[in-house]
Amino acid sequence: MLKPVPDSDPMGGMRPLLEQDDALTGYEPENYPDNCWVLHAAYRGADRVLWRDEVTSMGQSWEAWQRNPNWRVLQGRFRSPEAIAPSEGQPDRQSLARLVKVLARHSAEGLDTECYWAQAYVEDLVRPTVVAHEGALREGVAHYDICEDPHSGVSLKFPAQWWAKDQSWYVLTDWDMSATQVFGDQSLILDLLADDWLEAVRLP
Repeated sequence: MLKPVPDSDPMGGMRPLLEQDDALTGYEPENYPDNCWVLHAAYRGADRVLWRDEVTSMGQSWEAWQRNPNWRVLQGRFRSPEAIAPSEGQPDRQSLARLVKVLARHSAEGLDTECYWAQAYVEDLVRPTVVAHEGALREGVAHYDICEDPHSGVSLKFPAQWWAKDQSWYVLTDWDMSATQVFGDQSLILDLLADDWLEAVRLP
């Protein structure tokens, strides 16, 4: 289980960055050599729906598509009762589980890699500091389940930003987005882009 981080913990120098005015919905780092977006999964009934197919069906070229992957992109296309639209502001469970596995392959300690997990500052503007936890990468999916459980007593969403303590990679799900941005070295990003389940893309 993830452990709360004291407000006095600078989190390797990241806390001041997370608490800037322009990082209210999530902090986007600029010091990583590469990045990509992992698009949150969508379904119609039991069938997975790819963003690529939806964008193409709207008469747009997927190869030329360069829009930010927010909820507006596929707005109105998942209205039927059996449909599940891409989640906004946090990854879906299956995408998160797969992402954790890929990150483990590019982490010094694999699933045991120690990480910081921080909420978006906007989640509690009354509080003067960002709420954060720490714990192994393997705890990510279990923490997601706690955040989603209405009986857990946890009122927070899954952390908007989380990263390896050695800062070898960084993950951000901005509150306005239906995709998760991953920052790291080129080998990590190429691995995500080549993954046979995740739908990952490079965007400006």
